[in-house]
Amino acid sequence: MGKKIKGILFSIYLLIALVITLLLLGYNDFKVTEIGTYSLLLITDSELAPEFNKGDLVIVNKDDEVLTGRKAFFYDTYNDRIEVRLGVVQEAERITSSEITYTFDGERKLSGQYVLGPANTADVIPYLGTVLSVLESKWGFLFIIVFPILVASVNQITIVCSNILKAYKESILEEAKEKVRAEEKAKNKEGKNE
Repeated sequence: MGKKIKGILFSIYLLIALVITLLLLGYNDFKVTEIGTYSLLLITDSELAPEFNKGDLVIVNKDDEVLTGRKAFFYDTYNDRIEVRLGVVQEAERITSSEITYTFDGERKLSGQYVLGPANTADVIPYLGTVLSVLESKWGFLFIIVFPILVASVNQITIVCSNILKAYKESILEEAKEKVRAEEKAKNKEGKNE
């Protein structure tokens, strides 16, 4: 029974480690996880309230059509710190067959590559954003992924070293027994020769 529980716990840990690693590998230049056409936004403040609350995970699909007069998520690159913002699309101008320029909140024009997708079709999972932000943080990754692997590795190294030491002690003991047997055999031969 104990081995089954350990196996289940190890499987859950392995799944969590794999998911976190894949999410971190999916980071784009703006530190937002992208999986295919989906962006996973972690709402870390109350700036987007009341539509999106602190701690929410918002899944935005870039393939959903961004309509004028509707809100959409975009990367705000006008500041020194790049942030995800929510703004109303006032105009969408097709530049080429694959490029659209969007005008947000007045005169802020952005290339389509900086638009994540519309807010009205985004899926919201409450509180999961907080969990993911902890798991994806440096300290979270260190304590949840790296530290347990380090402990398990040290444990395995300790087991291997103790087995090597045990085998070494057994071989020395066997050599000593063999030497005693050889000495006894030699004494027995001398006793018979006399």
